Amino acid sequence: MAATWVGMSKSKRSNRKQARARAHHNRLRLLVLSFLLLALGYTARLVQLQVLDSEEWRARSQQQNAERAQVPAPRGSIYDRSGAQLARGSRDYRAYLAPAELKNQASTVEAVGRALGLSRQEEAKLRMASSGWEPIRRKITSADLERLQSLVRQGLHVDTLFKRAYPQGPLARALLGTIDQQGSGVSGLEAELDTLLTGTPGSALYRKDALGHAYWLPDGEVLAPRAGRDVYLTIDAELQAIAEHALDRGLVETGASGGDILILDPRTGEILAVASRRGSGNQSVPAFTDPYEPGSTLKPFLLSALLAENIVSLSDTIDVENGSYRDGRRLIEDVHAYERLSVAEVVSYSSNVGAVKLARRLQPGEQYRYLRDFGFGVQTGIEHPAEAGGLLRRPSNWSALSQASLAMGYEISVTSLQLAAAYAALANGGTLMRPYLVREVRDADGRTVYKQKPETIRRVIDERVAEQVCGVLASVVSDGTGTRAALTSLPVAGKTGTARLISDGRYERRYAASFVGFAPADDPRMVILTKLEDPQGAYYGGSVAAPIIQETLQAALATRGVVLDRETMVRPVARRRWGTTTTSTPDRGPFIFAVGTRPDPTDDERSNVEEAMLMPDLAGLPIRAAAKRLHELGLKVTVTATGRVKHQEPAPGRTVTPGATVVLR
Repeated sequence: MAATWVGMSKSKRSNRKQARARAHHNRLRLLVLSFLLLALGYTARLVQLQVLDSEEWRARSQQQNAERAQVPAPRGSIYDRSGAQLARGSRDYRAYLAPAELKNQASTVEAVGRALGLSRQEEAKLRMASSGWEPIRRKITSADLERLQSLVRQGLHVDTLFKRAYPQGPLARALLGTIDQQGSGVSGLEAELDTLLTGTPGSALYRKDALGHAYWLPDGEVLAPRAGRDVYLTIDAELQAIAEHALDRGLVETGASGGDILILDPRTGEILAVASRRGSGNQSVPAFTDPYEPGSTLKPFLLSALLAENIVSLSDTIDVENGSYRDGRRLIEDVHAYERLSVAEVVSYSSNVGAVKLARRLQPGEQYRYLRDFGFGVQTGIEHPAEAGGLLRRPSNWSALSQASLAMGYEISVTSLQLAAAYAALANGGTLMRPYLVREVRDADGRTVYKQKPETIRRVIDERVAEQVCGVLASVVSDGTGTRAALTSLPVAGKTGTARLISDGRYERRYAASFVGFAPADDPRMVILTKLEDPQGAYYGGSVAAPIIQETLQAALATRGVVLDRETMVRPVARRRWGTTTTSTPDRGPFIFAVGTRPDPTDDERSNVEEAMLMPDLAGLPIRAAAKRLHELGLKVTVTATGRVKHQEPAPGRTVTPGATVVLR
């Protein structure tokens, strides 16, 4: 019995061992199977990631560690009408060091200091920086940037600062305007033409490593930027320099607080030069933006209306009351007393009494219509921001004195541009042309994508009336109030004006003296307006503004001839010898040259005129100084370089004749 129990006990233990062994074996098999299944799953997943979906995950990886950086587009350049570059794109850079991204800050700072020539204080500031971006220097050049990028692989950050370079110096700077550091136009033509000058930025691909450091790919995708378009203006650089010099000189000599000189082609409306200054020193163009009461320069438009309506003839006479006339409650006075004047003489001698009496023969609506048709009271549409339209009230808003005021150039405000454009209509036969500054636009490849054509706004008066008015304006210069604008070598027509200035709604003892003229009087190619504000001492337009017209025309005749053909228009007059000091001509203008105001020479004098002259040596002189000297000597100038004169044609010592062209390089 006992033996049987023992046997049974052993059997049970053996069975339990077998059961545990089977269970262990099963668990082992299950574990192995699980590992096999897991390995199979990983293998399948790897196959899916590395083979089946590899392109998708590769793209995701590139997207996560790659970024695009904008590549700035070059801004278009601005040129004058003959291709002289006035403004071109340029850039500086602002560089920073990020201390947290540097492996060895001390050695990096030392290398940067050597590359840029930093002072000890600047280097110490960079060494002490511990966080953020520390500026290295406010502005660095592209050459400095290249040196830095070759030395500092990590931790260098750069901002691009856009700017403009001006090959002609300060010439026409207010007209051109400015850009901000982002390269967008903020004033002047830079703002008005911003969409043309601004290019289309490109982009370049770069990657980041696990630490966030950026690096460029040698074969990375680059989308090239498209440069902005180039703009060619109607401005002539030589005439612009003449106008600016003449205005600056006039301001100094008269003590005026500001003024304008504006030159345009009456046949097309092209603005050839505009110099405009105000005492505030602002960078706008007041000739476009600051209206004023024009005074007697408005009288030719009264005459135009009277002649166009067949109300008067030039030979009709009128009682001008010995220069004093009471019109209602207002006393009208002339500078000079006359008993009777013809209609033509009323304008030629600038009689306020005569103008007021003649204006009464027009209906208010007629007087208003002609002034409006000549462009007063509305913007011209010039390509420049903030142009003023001036003021011309409708007849329904006139007082009993308005007709007389308008006849004398008051109760109306005009800009210098509007007045010059209106005189251009008289000069070209009675057609008002839209003045413009943009001649053409070219793309980066030099192809012309836009070319401005002269635009007729309306015919104001017929050619017969325009011819009569121009004849009267020629007599103003030859016999009337504008004799100081006369040139013996070129017939000039124009009108003087003197008007009181307003401050805080009240007239002051301050004046605007002006003269608007055109030449040649019998075939006008150039309209010139001169205005000086608040000249000290003499303030009449005939004595203050007219001489500047004369000086400007004299200098214009010695330019490259974009408007006036000097050879066909200028009669020979006595010229001074080169280098002669004992017979030198008085300094009468911004540029002294052969065309003078003396009477035509006699036959004996002509025989003694030395037409052939020797070229001086201009090497090393600044281009502007050399051009000025040649203008003084009656020669035309073509400039093909900037800086100083390195070469000249004809060479020094060669024989030249007045009117010849000298090339400066």
